[in-house]
Amino acid sequence: MTSQLSPAEIYDSLEKIINGYIKALDGYTEEQFSYKPAEEVWSLGQMYEHLLITANYFFLANILRCLEQRKGQIGGEKNHYGDNLFKYNGFPPVKLKIPEVLRGPEPVSQTPDVYRTALPKVLEDARKLREPVAQNDGQYRCIQPAFGWLNAHEWYHLLEMHFRHHLRQQAELEEMVKNEK
Repeated sequence: MTSQLSPAEIYDSLEKIINGYIKALDGYTEEQFSYKPAEEVWSLGQMYEHLLITANYFFLANILRCLEQRKGQIGGEKNHYGDNLFKYNGFPPVKLKIPEVLRGPEPVSQTPDVYRTALPKVLEDARKLREPVAQNDGQYRCIQPAFGWLNAHEWYHLLEMHFRHHLRQQAELEEMVKNEK
């Protein structure tokens, strides 16, 4: 099963979501942005850093790998989790914990101004990939550790789903920041 949304539809959603993240930056003080409510809970800044790093070095990178047919293979299937992700057009509405073996270092947040500049670049890169993804035959796939073998279109859709998934975390963190004062 592949995504039923076109790359243009996916991009339109991604654009709204990322622009929402950018607009939200205006509502945070530096203290709020770096506030860590608990040891195991990220700050808003860490969440933004996670979104930026995964967008650039995981999602966009794997879209390009599929389009350029490198570091992957022809064919391959999504696993049960990947099938469900695309079947329901999103992550389940639960907090997900990345397995220790896949977890990288804790994100180190930068200033809100960094994200005001960097997130529009993610959007621009995604916009440039919209047409090549639409033209791609989808045969070449790269592995996604949690979901199986994904093609360029699926990686593109996963980029949008990932940003959308973190909207819930953003709302929770904003509530924690508001209740701290």
